[in-house]
Amino acid sequence: MWLKWIIIFSLTSTAWGFRLTSDFTNGFYWSTLPINITVVEADPARKSMIEDLAKTAIDEWQTRSGLSLWDYTGSGTKNIIRWSTNFANETRMDPQSTLAVAIRYTKGPYFARTEIVINGGHILNQDQANLRTTLTHELGHTMGLDHSDVGDAVMAPTLQAWYTGLHSDDVEGVQAAQAEMDHRQVTGYVSPLAYENQESGQPLSCGTVGPASTTSAVSMNGLLSLVSGLLISFVRKVMKWFKSRI
Repeated sequence: MWLKWIIIFSLTSTAWGFRLTSDFTNGFYWSTLPINITVVEADPARKSMIEDLAKTAIDEWQTRSGLSLWDYTGSGTKNIIRWSTNFANETRMDPQSTLAVAIRYTKGPYFARTEIVINGGHILNQDQANLRTTLTHELGHTMGLDHSDVGDAVMAPTLQAWYTGLHSDDVEGVQAAQAEMDHRQVTGYVSPLAYENQESGQPLSCGTVGPASTTSAVSMNGLLSLVSGLLISFVRKVMKWFKSRI
C-alpha cells in the first residue's frame, strides 16, 4: 500500500523544484510590473556598491527570463534595499546564520511594498560576490518565489558559495510567477483572504542563510519548501530503486 502512494505522489509532483511563497499562493500579487526599487543607505560608498550589485542582479534575472520585473530608481519608492546594523532586533531572525531577508507587505489583494534587509554584521556579506548572490536570491522572493529544492538554484535555501548564474529552475520559477501575476492583473482577481483595507501588520518574510546552516533562520514558509524538497528527493530515489527491481 505504501508503495502505491509513493508512485502516485511521484507521478503527480512537479518536475521543477521552485516553489511560490504562501502569500502569493493565497492570491496576493503586484498590481503592476515592473517593481520600482531603490537602495536606502547613508554611507555613499556602501550605497554605490549595493546599487551596482543590485542592478547586476536585476539585469541577470531580466536577461535570462526575458521579462521586465524591476525598475531601479534613485528615490520615490517604498520598495527598498537597505543595510542593517541591528539585524536581529529589526527582523527577529538569527543574525549568525541569516544573510538577508525579503519582507512583503500586502494591502487588499496586492503586495503593497517590499523591503530587502541585508545583515550588515554577517561576515559573508563583506564579500561582494556573496552579497550579489544574496541580493539575487532576495529579489526572487520579492516576485513571490519561495525556496527551491534544486541545490544549484539561486533560490535554494542556503547561499551558493560558488555562484555561477541563474539555474533553469530559477528562470522557470520567475516566469511562472509572472505569468500567474499577469493573469490575475488582467482578470482583476481578488483573493478570498484580501479583506484588509490597510497595509498588513504581519508581513511575510523569507531569508537567505549561510552555507553552514540550513534551517535555523529560514522562514516557516521556506522550511516547508525544504521539507517538501527532501520528500520529493526521497520519493524519486525509491522510484529509481523500485524500477531497478522490476
